[in-house]
Amino acid sequence: GPTTILLDEISNKYGPVKFSHRVHAEMSEMGDGCYGCHHYNQARPIQQCRECHSTSRIRTDLGKPDLQGARHRQCVDCHLQWSHNSECNSCHAKKTSDSTGVKIGERKAFAKMTVPAKVVFETNSVKGKFVTFFHGDHAQHFGLKCVDCHQQQPCAACHDSKKTGVQPAAQNEKKGSHRGSMEDLHKPCFTCHATDKCGACHMDKPLEVFDHARSTGWALNRFHARLECQRCHTTVPRFVKLATGCESCHNSWQKKFDHKKTGLALNETHAGLDCDNCHTDKNFVTRASCEPCHQDKKYPKDKPGQIVAAAKR
Repeated sequence: GPTTILLDEISNKYGPVKFSHRVHAEMSEMGDGCYGCHHYNQARPIQQCRECHSTSRIRTDLGKPDLQGARHRQCVDCHLQWSHNSECNSCHAKKTSDSTGVKIGERKAFAKMTVPAKVVFETNSVKGKFVTFFHGDHAQHFGLKCVDCHQQQPCAACHDSKKTGVQPAAQNEKKGSHRGSMEDLHKPCFTCHATDKCGACHMDKPLEVFDHARSTGWALNRFHARLECQRCHTTVPRFVKLATGCESCHNSWQKKFDHKKTGLALNETHAGLDCDNCHTDKNFVTRASCEPCHQDKKYPKDKPGQIVAAAKR
């Protein structure tokens, strides 16, 4: 479909509406799909609204809205849910005349949504009252799309102008609400987490946001921290402990490794050495040591090369 559509058939004191079709189409996966708007287009080609709805407000069939009414009925209900107002300039820009002629004014900006790092649900359970859902990890590191969990939901479930801005608590936390049967509540989680142990999720207090170093004893460096978890933990959906040696993921990495990526370009003397000549404990995340070869030198005061800009990848 098109990225944007210019709706300009009905323009008097307002300018045309620039409808972001692609954005709405992507969000529609979480609701009624394409048919939420294209309600009589079960077959191709897609019909334009004006093929059924008259551009004139004067008509004999009052059961069928005119073009202006049809478009407003499609848009206003959803926008009211999260914006809580029906101001025309949220979509329309007024026409203003100046020396150059007709000019389209600025539309009202939409409030940005704040995505929580974690959501805490307080259940009615006597034991294990709290369920902590790490929304940030699922959205950013686990490779999930919004539609994988959010289906048949109104826009206001996530987008609400009264709930935008910085969330309470330093870790960007918010309280979650839960409604529905036990089966419906657990179904989204059990798709990946196949467990019959309540204690796997239900705790006596909210959990802290996952920290790889604290939970596994292995701190991620700047190259690995931005990767999705599946890049290393390939046994999805269950993440098991991995060997920490570089060779477990990167075959013959020492022969291919470009030291400039670290921000230090080795000189000719050191470029031909094996990595563990300087990294004696084979922990290549920590700093190197000069002492095995040079009793009078110490890193980082003495460097085996020249500092350069570290590569981003």
